[in-house]
Amino acid sequence: MAEIVIDSAVQVLVEKLIAIASEEIGLIFGVKEELASLKDSFTKIQAFLNDASKRQMEEEAAKLWLKDLESIAYEADTLLDEFNYEIVRRKVQIKNQMKRKVCFFFCFSNPVLFRSKLAHKIKNLNIKLKMVNDTAADYLIPSRVANCATFVPPVTETDSVTVDRIVVGRKKAVSMIVDMLVNPNDEVVSVVPIVGMGGLGKTTFARLIFNDQRTVKHFHKRIWICVSQNFDSTTNLFKRILESVSNNVVQFEGREAILQKFKEELKDKRFLLVLDDLWNDEQEYWENFRSSLVGINSVNGNFIIVTTRSNRVASIVNPTYQHSLGRLLVNVRPSTSSKHDCGTLQRKDIDDWTSVLQSGFSDSNGDTSGVLQVLKLSFDRLPSPLLKKCFAYCSIFSEDEEIEKELLIQLWMAEGLLVENDRDDMESLGSRVYDILLQNSFFQEAEKNEFGIIRHSKMHDLVHDLACSISKAGSFNVENHKSDAIPPRVRNLAIRSLDDQESYKMALKENAIYLRALFSNDQIPDSVLDDCKTLRTLSVQSSTGELTPSISKLIHLRLIDVSFTGIRAFPESICKLYNLQTLRAFRCFKLQELPSQLRSLISLRHLVVDREEHFEMPIEIGKLTCLRTLKFFNIGDENGRRIEELGYLKNLKGEVAIRKLEHINGKEEAARACLIEKPNIHKLKLVWSCWREGNNFNDEQVLEGLEPHPNIKSLRIEGFRGDNLPLWIMNRSISEVIRLEKLIELQLIRCGRCLEIPTLGHLPLLKFLELRGLRNVKSLGPWFYYPHNYGVNESRRRRNSQLAFPALGRFILHSMTNLEEWIEMSSDNSYQIVNAFPRLECLKISHCPNISRFPSHGFPCLKELEINDVERGGLLWIGYATTTLAL
Repeated sequence: MAEIVIDSAVQVLVEKLIAIASEEIGLIFGVKEELASLKDSFTKIQAFLNDASKRQMEEEAAKLWLKDLESIAYEADTLLDEFNYEIVRRKVQIKNQMKRKVCFFFCFSNPVLFRSKLAHKIKNLNIKLKMVNDTAADYLIPSRVANCATFVPPVTETDSVTVDRIVVGRKKAVSMIVDMLVNPNDEVVSVVPIVGMGGLGKTTFARLIFNDQRTVKHFHKRIWICVSQNFDSTTNLFKRILESVSNNVVQFEGREAILQKFKEELKDKRFLLVLDDLWNDEQEYWENFRSSLVGINSVNGNFIIVTTRSNRVASIVNPTYQHSLGRLLVNVRPSTSSKHDCGTLQRKDIDDWTSVLQSGFSDSNGDTSGVLQVLKLSFDRLPSPLLKKCFAYCSIFSEDEEIEKELLIQLWMAEGLLVENDRDDMESLGSRVYDILLQNSFFQEAEKNEFGIIRHSKMHDLVHDLACSISKAGSFNVENHKSDAIPPRVRNLAIRSLDDQESYKMALKENAIYLRALFSNDQIPDSVLDDCKTLRTLSVQSSTGELTPSISKLIHLRLIDVSFTGIRAFPESICKLYNLQTLRAFRCFKLQELPSQLRSLISLRHLVVDREEHFEMPIEIGKLTCLRTLKFFNIGDENGRRIEELGYLKNLKGEVAIRKLEHINGKEEAARACLIEKPNIHKLKLVWSCWREGNNFNDEQVLEGLEPHPNIKSLRIEGFRGDNLPLWIMNRSISEVIRLEKLIELQLIRCGRCLEIPTLGHLPLLKFLELRGLRNVKSLGPWFYYPHNYGVNESRRRRNSQLAFPALGRFILHSMTNLEEWIEMSSDNSYQIVNAFPRLECLKISHCPNISRFPSHGFPCLKELEINDVERGGLLWIGYATTTLAL
C-alpha cells in the first residue's frame, strides 16, 4: 500500500471544514474576515485534492505535504468545534437564566477575551495554510498532479482456460449450479449471480462450472467475458461478446448491426454467458442488456453467470437468488482443519497449507501483499472519500469482533464523518454508508433481528488487515501488543488490556493531545484523561471505576460509552458537554440515576440506557429535542416527568418502553405523547405496574390515547386492566385501511380483565403472537381470524381470501385460566377462507386448565408442539395435532 491515492481522511476533513466555516460563526464572534480567509484557503485545497484523487502520486514530497495538510485540517476542526461549543453553551445558559428570570449577561465568560483568543488562533491557522500552499508550489505538486496519469485500479483480465493447480471444497456447490444449468426452467434467459469478497475464488468457481463436462455438452455456445473494466456501454459489451462467439474482430460499429450479427450467430442455439467481475450497479444498464439478449435468442434455457463482489449488483441481476461464496472448512490432515478461502489458497502447496494451519494465513510465506492488492481493488472503487474513511475507521475494532451497526454509526458521527444535509440526518447517512460497505463485502455475516433490521456484522480477517493498512496511524488497536508499538500521533486508539500499567500510562500520555477516540477496558488515569483535549469518543466498557468530574473539560466529546461497567452515577459535570451526541450505559446494573441536569445536553441524540421501572427519569427530558434513541421512559407524578415529555421528542426511533402508565390521568393526557406521529418507532412496550390496588382504573381511556403509528412492527401491552382493548387494536370491522398492517409481533401480557381477543388473522405480516395471563377470555372464535364484515368489500375479499394468519410462525397461549374453547373458522361462505396458520412452526399451550375444544384443522408446518396443564380433551387433540408435525 505504499502508493497514495489522495488520503480520504484529508478529503473528508476539508469538505467538512468548508461546510461548517459558516458566516453565522463569523458574525456571532466578529471574526468574519478571518473565517472567510480560512474557508477560501480550504476551498482551493479541495479543488486540488479533487483533481489529485483521480491520479496516483508516488513522490515522498507529496506524501509529506498531505501529512502537513492533515495536521492543519485537524487543528482547524478542533478550533471550529470550540466555536460551536461556545454557541451551544450560550444557548443553554440563556434558556436557564430566562427560566430563572435573572440577568444572564455576567454568567458568560468574557466575550471580548474569547473573541480575541479565537481570532488569534484563526490567524495562525491561515499563516500555516499559506505555508502549506507555498510548500506545494515549491514541490510543483499541482503540475506533477496534472502530469500524472489518471488513476485506474489495476485489473487482471480473466479467462476460461486457465488451469487452477489446487481447488478445494467447492465440488458440491459446483454440482448444484451445474444441475441448475442443465435442468432449466421455461425462461429464455436466467441469471445466476455468484457474490463474495475479493480473493474468495469466484472466478475459479465460475471456471469450474463453465468447464464442467455436463455444461460443455448442454450448451451450444459458451462465452466468457471479463468485465472488470467499467460496464458503461452495453453496445461495447455486445461487441466483445460477438467477437468471442464469432472468433473474429468486429470491424463495424452501431448497436443495431452488432445485435443483428449476434442474432445470426446464436440462431436456435442455447448459450451460457459468464460475465466475470461485474461492478456496474445501475439497474437501467442491466435491464437494457438483458432485454436485448432475450430479443436475440428465443430458445429457452439460456444462462448468464455473473461474478461480483457487490451484493447490490447480485440483487440487481437476480433479485430472488444469489449464490454467496463463503469461507471454507479445509481438511489437510484427519486431525487438523482450518477456515480459509479458496481463491487465496488455491495456488499453495502442502507446505504452505501446513504453515497456514500452524500460524495463520497472514504468516504463510510472510506475505499477503497479493491478497491485499486484490481486496484493495474493491476499496479503490468505492465512489466517495466518505466511504473510504468510514471503512478505514473500522481498523479500530479487533479481528473477528462483532460490530454493532448502531454503535458504528454513532462512532462515525462522533468522529465528525457524517454531516447532515437537506436529505439525510447523520443516522440515515451512516446507515447508507454501512449498507454500501456491506453490499461490497467489506462487512460479512450480517445478523438481523426478527424484524429484518441488521444488528451487527463482522469483518473478514484479511479485510481487517486492509483497513489497518489504509488507516496507518489513523486508527490503532493495541490488542496484546506492547505499548511501544503504538504509532506516534495516533488519532484513534484502542487499548483493551495491557499488563504493564506504567508503559500503558506512558504511551497514553505521549499520544493524549492527538487522540480523538480512546477505547479501553481499564480505568483511564485522570492525569492522562485531562490531557486528551481533542477527544471525541471515550469508551471505557467493562472498567470498574467511575468517571472523573473533570470530564467536563473535554468539550469536544461526542460519545461516552460506559456499558457493562459498575458505574453508579455520572458526575453532574457531564451536563456541560454540550456537544455530546451519544451516552451509552448499557447493562450497567448498578446505575442508580442519571444526572439531574441532563436536559442541558441539547445535542444528545442517543441515550442508550436500560433500567427497570423503579428507575427515576431525569426531569424535563423533553428538552432533548434531538433525541433519537430512548430505550425506556418511566412516567412520574411530578411535572417534568409526565407523559407529555415524550411529545416533544419528535425524532424517536427504534425501541421504546413506556412504563408506569397508571400515572396518566386519561386519554387526553396520553395523547400528548404523540405516538401516532412517530413513524420511526418500530418496537413499543406499554406497561402498567403490577402492584396496583383497587378496581377503579382508567386503562381503557389511556390505551386509547396511546395509539402508535401504523409503521409499528412490535407491540407489547402489559398489565392492562380494562375490559375492552381500544378500537385501534381490536380490528373488528375491516376498512380500506388495515390498522397495524405492518405488525410482526404482538404480546398481550397480564391483561387480566380483558373479555375478548383482537381480530388478528388478517394481519399480513404477523409472525409472533403471545397471549399470556388473559384470565377472563373464554373463547377464541371466528372473529379471532377475520373481522365480522369480512367479505363485504369484494376487492379486499379477493386479496385476503384463502389464508388466515398467513405469516404466523410462533403462537403462545399461557395462563388463560378461563379459556374454554379455541374453535376453527366459521363455515360462512362469505369468509372464503380455506386455510389457517399455513406457516405455524411453534405452538405452546400451557396453564389453560379449562380448555376442552380445539380447532379441527391441521398445522402443515408445525415443528414444535408443547401442551401443559390442559383438560382431557386437549390430550386427545394432541394426538391429532402431532400427526401433522413437520419434523
